[in-house]
Amino acid sequence: MQHLGPINQALPPSSPVERHEPAGPMAPLVLASPHSGAYYPLDFLAASPLEIAALRKSEDCYVDELFGDGPDFGAPLLRALYPRAYVDVNREPYELDPEMFEQPLPSFVNTTSVRVASGLGTIARIVGNRREIYRGKLSFAEAERRINGVHKPYHHALRGLVARARQHFGFCILL
Repeated sequence: MQHLGPINQALPPSSPVERHEPAGPMAPLVLASPHSGAYYPLDFLAASPLEIAALRKSEDCYVDELFGDGPDFGAPLLRALYPRAYVDVNREPYELDPEMFEQPLPSFVNTTSVRVASGLGTIARIVGNRREIYRGKLSFAEAERRINGVHKPYHHALRGLVARARQHFGFCILL
């Protein structure tokens, strides 16, 4: 059994990401930990029939700690604070399963990707051994709230770190 760190039951983070910057000279490397977040909003937990241990199976627990010394060697570290089960920042912003939503989705939404078909879109339908995350259907407004509040800020921060490294070195390695 994988040992998981504590979940964050405090107030919502003021930002959906943490940036850890190097104190000294930069390297052409950006470290990203998109799936180590452990802030589980109470409304998300209430909407799921699953126990927290089942929801946490989608985390890449401790990757952020594995990369934690990166800033000491010149590599900034970007860490998502929300879990992949809540919103997967390693997806297109609007990669959504239409079966999960109360109403038809807008035409710009990618509803046909392999990840959506697998239940693993931007807002995942399943976790672990194909267990359904939600009791009922979600509103598109809820998906937009997560995308605008977590996914987009993560990518804005990531683009900034990559652009800075590319400007400084002419290239960037993203891990």
